This record gives sequence, structure tokens and C-alpha cells, in this order.
Amino acid sequence: MSGDSWVVLVAAGAGTRLGADVRKAAIQLQGRSLASISLAAAMAHSSCRGAVLVVHPDDLSQASNWVEESAVEPSVELVAGGRERRDSVQAGLDAVAGDSADLVVIHDAARPALHAEDLQRVVEAGAAGGAALLATPVIDTLHQLDEQGHWSQRVDRNRLWQAQTPQVFRLGMLRDALLASSGAETDEVEAVARSGQEVQFVEALHPNPKITTAADVRWIEALLGG
Repeated sequence: MSGDSWVVLVAAGAGTRLGADVRKAAIQLQGRSLASISLAAAMAHSSCRGAVLVVHPDDLSQASNWVEESAVEPSVELVAGGRERRDSVQAGLDAVAGDSADLVVIHDAARPALHAEDLQRVVEAGAAGGAALLATPVIDTLHQLDEQGHWSQRVDRNRLWQAQTPQVFRLGMLRDALLASSGAETDEVEAVARSGQEVQFVEALHPNPKITTAADVRWIEALLGG
């Protein structure tokens, strides 16, 4: 049993590398906004009691349409994101109404192809251990360059993983870890791990790519259509 969970969907990024005339959350995939697809995917676990959709301040007026489009049942609160991803996550956490022992599921709207099976597995892992994330082991050969851009060394990939989202934590523990962190961490996993909490890496069984460029949009549309 996982207990109650709450979703924080981070959808406040500009998405400048997409080259679109709208911010990333508003781009259309098969006739639906990215934010609405990702919100529905992240809230698909049976333990979900509600969500916070974190959007760019200029998107607040249209974000209610994205929520309606997602056709989710639990309530969704809209909040404005901050300048950095960390600020947006914090804004979302501040709006979560759950108890400290509840789970919070942090998911990037840029990953709309999240599969229900992978969501189930990472939520269950988070419930069992207190902290978990979806990830994939690095399989490609990696080379490191020096400061001049010349080959320096091959990097051992055996213990390297590529982090994805969702990242799942006990709500109170994540709040405490972020409060005590330096602010230099690149995601919530690093802040939680530095606090001494073990984080379980759950290998994704299904493609869960992140939309960054126009080519990613075409690939993800194919995944969603499949």
C-alpha cells in the first residue's frame, strides 16, 4: 500500500530550444496541450489525491483549460513557477495540502509519455523506502574531454544512471531536505540523498523521453499514438 500521494507537475519552462511560438507547456501533441497530457499521466496512480500544476506566470490564465482538457478527477491547484526549476518545485510543494507522511510525485511536464506501469513501480518504491526516482542505466560509451575540447579519458559507465521523472518522496522529508540544501543541487534527488536518505533508482521499462527540440516532439507523438 502506498498511502495518499500528491502530484507536483512542473510546467513553467520557456522551452526556447523548441523554436515554437508558445511556451513548452502549451505545444500541441495530437490535438492536446503538453501540460494536459503530462498531468493526466502523472495523476494516473490510484493513490493520487490531488495535484499542483506549476506554470509560467503568463500561462496562469490558460492553465485552467489544460486542467479541463486533462479530464482528471482529483482537484488541481494552479500556481506560478519561479525563475529556476528549483523555485518552481518549491512553489508546488508549498501548495500541497497533504500530510508530511504522504508521498509527493514530482514530474516534469516535458515527459508526457510516462507509462502507467512505470508510475506504479516508482510510486510503490517511494512508499516502501521513502524516496525513489525513475531512471535508466547509461548504455553508451562515454568520453571525457579536457578544457581545450580534446579527448581526456573514457568514463566508466557501470555505475552511471540517467535521471528521469517522476521522483517520489515523503512530503515532509523532501521539504526538510530542500530547506537544508545549498541550492546548488540540480534536482530533488541530490538534495534528499545529501540529507542522508537513501534513494532507490527504478529502471524505466518503457520509453519516457523528454521534449527539448522539435525532433523530440515528433518522436513522442509517435509514442503516444502507438
